[in-house]
Amino acid sequence: MIRRVAAALVLVALVATACGVQPSGAISGDLAPSGPASTVPGAPGVSSIYLVANGVVVQVQRPGLDQTDDALIDALVQGPTSAEKASGFTTEVPQSALPAAVSVSASEVTVQLATDVLTLSSLAVSQIVCTLHLRDAPDGSVFTLVGGGNVRSGERCG
Repeated sequence: MIRRVAAALVLVALVATACGVQPSGAISGDLAPSGPASTVPGAPGVSSIYLVANGVVVQVQRPGLDQTDDALIDALVQGPTSAEKASGFTTEVPQSALPAAVSVSASEVTVQLATDVLTLSSLAVSQIVCTLHLRDAPDGSVFTLVGGGNVRSGERCG
């Protein structure tokens, strides 16, 4: 009899622990820039972008996102998924930023945007720079954003 009760309790415990935490689309650490964006090692098709939460840029992992510069900037413009919105994420990168082009030299990454870069908020600039940082920037690189006849140079992630 005691064995049956013990077996029943073990079964209940196993069933209870099988339920619970569901996978989420947004995975982030502290609510502050946590370094450059990157692809997740060993997880093809998962990229990191930076969205805004509580007034700071936050790294968010996106499964299935094309890892090209165009796709990353487009993801910033499109903003958070419905699950990310429910978690409080937003974007500051305007629709007018597209189309965009990225070029890389030995020490500089230039991002050409279709909008006046002087009208971008500091959060929008951080989203773009941090998202593109690891993918395109050799160590020590600075970013220059060009658009609307204006230039923002010397930008860095973090």
